[in-house]
Amino acid sequence: MERLKNVEDLLHFRQKLIQERDPAKPCVTICGGTGCSAWGSEEVRKAFTEEIERQGLKGKVDVKKTGCHGFCERGPVTVLLPEEIFYQQLTKEDVPEVVRETLIRKNVIGRLLYTHPVTGKKFIYDHEIPFYDKQKRIVFSDNGRIDPTDIGDYIARGGYAALGKVLTSMTPEEVIDWVERSGLRGRGEPVSPPVPNGVLLDRI
Repeated sequence: MERLKNVEDLLHFRQKLIQERDPAKPCVTICGGTGCSAWGSEEVRKAFTEEIERQGLKGKVDVKKTGCHGFCERGPVTVLLPEEIFYQQLTKEDVPEVVRETLIRKNVIGRLLYTHPVTGKKFIYDHEIPFYDKQKRIVFSDNGRIDPTDIGDYIARGGYAALGKVLTSMTPEEVIDWVERSGLRGRGEPVSPPVPNGVLLDRI
């Protein structure tokens, strides 16, 4: 990656990354968090890479290892973008069917969807699942969409924007004030009272 020397370089590099990416391009995101890894997500990721190549889809479908999706008990968690189809507890044996039915034929596989244990309702999209629907992620809003080993992936989705603002338009005293008012503690969990309007450091 080219060396970025100032905020203008960062902005130009971000724009370049955005222009190179097609938001409509299919992407298989596979949770690489501790829980899903313990459930065999790496085997699932490798199986997707191999099956996509076998089906002649290499270059047409991306496969991305992401950070933790949070719903560890249903791992390995796989979300198919851009539709945001949520498949849970996948095994490598399921992969050929997902590629054939969902990626190629655009069919949803019912047995791989999350089923509510009380109502029996199946959920297709991750944002509709009760575990997620009341969550409002701020600092981790792009988790599950970014490959944590690819800094370009982070920058393309606005990474370092807050740092750029701090370095170019805020005084040291203003930065200290924002940190204190954010109420952040420990690993980043806010405590009351938060910054007005729920703005945290990553969204300065």
